[in-house]
Amino acid sequence: MSALIDLSSLYDLGEKVALVTGGAEGMGKEVCRFLASAGATVAVADINLPWAQDTAREIVEAGGNASAYHVDLAAEQSVVDLLHAVRKQHERLDILVNVAGLQDREFLTETSLALWDKLHNVNLRGSFLTIREAAKIMRADGRGGRIVNISSMGSVHPIFEGLVAYNASKAGVNGLTRNAAYELAQHGINVNAILPGNTTTAGQGRTPGPPIDISKLKNLTPPLGRTGKVSDIASAVLFLVAPASEWITGQTLIVDGGHLNN
Repeated sequence: MSALIDLSSLYDLGEKVALVTGGAEGMGKEVCRFLASAGATVAVADINLPWAQDTAREIVEAGGNASAYHVDLAAEQSVVDLLHAVRKQHERLDILVNVAGLQDREFLTETSLALWDKLHNVNLRGSFLTIREAAKIMRADGRGGRIVNISSMGSVHPIFEGLVAYNASKAGVNGLTRNAAYELAQHGINVNAILPGNTTTAGQGRTPGPPIDISKLKNLTPPLGRTGKVSDIASAVLFLVAPASEWITGQTLIVDGGHLNN
């Protein structure tokens, strides 16, 4: 007679150390909460250190393990220092989740080189730097690892104006994900990306850019009838960093409520 499967073990992150960039608020904060709830020790990294400290404190007060770090993803040395600090404090690094990013909007013909560079420096180059440094640690430690990048549905199918620079940077993240997965597979490091559809966050409302045409908002509602919640994305991240997804790498998982089926 076959024994039942212990499904809880498929999502057990006990003894794992996870670094989450952009963990101070919104999607990143929810990812931190999910990983801590699965047993991981979470390193909450953000350019806004006080808010990162708030996230870490809330997790600790709820019975989890977390600590906060400052990072500026546009500065190489800041990223290098972050990864060294996490490895030194926790003596290992098993998971990296790149959530931090900028979504400043501007129409194509008004997009400045400064705006283009700003978004690519954080969204694409910043992800490259964190992956590069995390991979060095994971490879040296010999325990394998999981890396998840937060890209965007807009990287494969634009649905809203003003996101040329943003979507181009996220398309680069998709290519970065596939190539990193190819190179790092031999070291037991899985690399995947999640492409969220329109997901409501506080940061989304603060994004600078031209006024939004209210008449076009209906185009942002997917077949499932609502915009995304940060928990929708965090649960997908948990799957991709947990033992349940051991045989998945180099994939770009679209989490959009069925929007691309429209």
